[in-house]
Amino acid sequence: MKKIVVFLFFLGAILGLNAQRDKVYKSLKDVRNPDSVYILRLNYKRLRQIPPKVFQMRNLRTLDLGRNFIDSIPPEIGTLTHLERLDIRRNRIRVVPPELGRLVNLKYLNLSRNPILDLPDEMSSLTKLEELILWCTGIISFPPSFVALNYTLKVIDLRVCPLTWDNQQAIEELLPTPRKRWDYVCNCQ
Repeated sequence: MKKIVVFLFFLGAILGLNAQRDKVYKSLKDVRNPDSVYILRLNYKRLRQIPPKVFQMRNLRTLDLGRNFIDSIPPEIGTLTHLERLDIRRNRIRVVPPELGRLVNLKYLNLSRNPILDLPDEMSSLTKLEELILWCTGIISFPPSFVALNYTLKVIDLRVCPLTWDNQQAIEELLPTPRKRWDYVCNCQ
């Protein structure tokens, strides 16, 4: 009988843990234990910066900060090493910090609609990255180190970026495997 009780206790703990991983937090006020947060959606909150409490959430897997007024990503972003999805679209970010390269479990990164002009070399460490969304940014090239992402990246979205034909060809040579989404340019002069 004692073994059954112990088994049921552990089964309940496991099921409870899985249920917690599916819970979506939409406000930091709802967070009692930062380690219990796996999915955090703070989009449309009029945030001007990433709240420091976010960086205490060591088990965070999905972070949505889209459609705010955030103008920088602090270096502490590198502490969220379990992060698999980061959506920070439609903000005011100009510089992507090198610490983003520490997010080695990242599979999806959306930086679209930010005035970003270039990406740090350190992002070549994101060897699990499958989708890189840079739609409507100022990106026209990638660092040569991005060749390391050639076989893991599945999609790169560069639509509405100021790419010339030569820019597109250089990206195609550096990263021939991923599917690219971009506007076709006429190279007119």
